[in-house]
Amino acid sequence: MPDITQNYQIKYSEKWGSHLQQEASRLEKYVTVESGLSGKMVAFDQYGLLSFNEKTERMQATTLDEAPTTRRVIYPKIFTKAVGFDEFDAKKLANIDIPVSKTIEGLRAAAGRCMDSVMLNGFLGTCYVGENGTTAVEFSRNQVVESDYVESGTATDSNLTIGKLRKALAMLQKAEAWNEERRAYGDELVLACTSAQIAALLREPEVGSFDYNTARALVEGKVDSFLGFRIIRTEQLPMDENGNRTCLAWVKSKAQFGLWEDFKVKLSVRDDLDEALQIRAKFACGATRLQEEAFVKILCTES
Repeated sequence: MPDITQNYQIKYSEKWGSHLQQEASRLEKYVTVESGLSGKMVAFDQYGLLSFNEKTERMQATTLDEAPTTRRVIYPKIFTKAVGFDEFDAKKLANIDIPVSKTIEGLRAAAGRCMDSVMLNGFLGTCYVGENGTTAVEFSRNQVVESDYVESGTATDSNLTIGKLRKALAMLQKAEAWNEERRAYGDELVLACTSAQIAALLREPEVGSFDYNTARALVEGKVDSFLGFRIIRTEQLPMDENGNRTCLAWVKSKAQFGLWEDFKVKLSVRDDLDEALQIRAKFACGATRLQEEAFVKILCTES
C-alpha cells in the first residue's frame, strides 16, 4: 500500500544565488585611468630626455636641437552583452522573481573581469607608437626576469621568489622608472600575480621572518605589499610558450587605461520579440604601456 512518502514535495529556493566569480576589477585602482575618451584612437604624448652639451669655445655657434617627444596610442575595444526574459517568464517562475538585479550584478562583475583582461593584454602585448599609431612595439626581452633566475648558484626554474622580486625592483630602479620619491607624488609600484605565486612567497623563509604582518595579510587573501610592491592577485595572467606563468610588475603612472564608455546598463521592452525584457550592458576601453622600462615580466614555474 502506498505510504505518505510518495506525497513528499520538493521545496525550491525563492532567492537566486550566484556562482563563484571575481566580482570587480582588481587592477583599475593601480593604473592611470583616463575617461571620457573619443575618436578611433587616442594619443598619449610624452616628453623625452634632455642632456647638456659641453661648451668648448668662446662665443661658439649655438646648436639648436629638436625637443625629444614620443607618442603612444590606444585603440578602443567595444564590448556588449544582452540578456533577455520572455514576457511570461515571471508567471512561470511562480514564487521566484525574474533575476533582473542578479543579471545586472553579473554583467557588472563580467565587465570588471573583462577590463582587467584588456589591461593585462595591453601591458603584456603589442603596443603602438608613432605619429599615426601604426608602429608596433613588442614587450622588450630586456625587461624579463627569467624563470630560472637565481641570485647566486646554478640557474634553476622556480616559482616567484624574493630574489626575483629584488631583481625586478633593481631593473626598475636602474632605468629610473621607480624611486621612493615617486610614491610621495601618488605613484605606486605594482605586482600582479596569481594565488600560486602568493603561496610560493609564503614558503619563503624571508617572508615569514622579516615581514610577519605582510605574510599574515597574504594568508588571509588580502592585498598587501612586499619590497615596496603592491601585490594584486589575479587569476587571468597567461602562460608563456614554455608553460611558465607570466607575472607582471609595473609603475602605476606608466600603465595607461582609457575609457571611451564606462559600464552602462539599459533595460528595455523588445516589441519585436513579443515584449521580451532586454537587459543590455556595454563599455569601451583600451590600455597601453607608456614606457617599456616601467614594466618587468617575471616568469614563474608553478609546478
